[in-house]
Amino acid sequence: MQAPALRTLQTALHLPDIDGRLGPHTRNAVQAFLQQAAPDTIEDWRSWPAGRQAQLALQLQCRAAGFDPGPLDGLWGPQSRHGAEQLAYLQAHGQPPAPWRQENVPPNPNGWPLERSAELRASYGEPGEAGLVSCPLPYPLRLAWDPATRVERLRCHARVAPSLGRVLARVLDHYGIGQLGELGLDLFGGCYQMRDKRGGSALSTHAWGIALDFDPDHNQLRWNSQRARFARPEYEPWWQCWEAEGWVSLGRSRNYDWMHVQAARL
Repeated sequence: MQAPALRTLQTALHLPDIDGRLGPHTRNAVQAFLQQAAPDTIEDWRSWPAGRQAQLALQLQCRAAGFDPGPLDGLWGPQSRHGAEQLAYLQAHGQPPAPWRQENVPPNPNGWPLERSAELRASYGEPGEAGLVSCPLPYPLRLAWDPATRVERLRCHARVAPSLGRVLARVLDHYGIGQLGELGLDLFGGCYQMRDKRGGSALSTHAWGIALDFDPDHNQLRWNSQRARFARPEYEPWWQCWEAEGWVSLGRSRNYDWMHVQAARL
């Protein structure tokens, strides 16, 4: 953990010394807090090193304050960073930060489930290739890692395929094929991939084939709206096409991972 996150944790634990260091007093306070909280983790947290235990304690403190730090895994990733930053703001200002976007929550006409393991399994079945279909595309996509290669179909979950086709048809209708290429909206970074979330232990929505990445080089995981290409005004119609079908952008919702859009609610 970096010093700012440790200071946030020390403040939450009401320690007398807020120095951003994982010294003996902080480690003892973390141990005492975790013993009392008895968190339900997949692995026994008692076997974790001190830094991971401290991160788990910070995740618990974020949840107690009403902020989502991701799974209780003691690992530092974008969701944990987001939760810690919100908690730090609350400590400094006495109130939670205002949402960086003031718009209403998008509709959910397709009934996409919450991004929780039980809900995802109930809606999409077990992760893996069994639920996938080959979805034809209304316009060809270029592989982000090999732009000379074009794809006219992609594999995604059968349940999201009709919606995906409608979204991309609307995108094509609005931008036209020429502007799609100019804006990088045809740079495809992947859909199905059996893997955990980056920096976490829970399965990614990619493991169900219900998430897509676009133009990853210009919308990197940790970039916020100041750097991400897809946060610019000319991409507003792109996001409106997705949101009309209930798809969720991590960039629009959490202000990181602007490449990513998923058929699961946060």
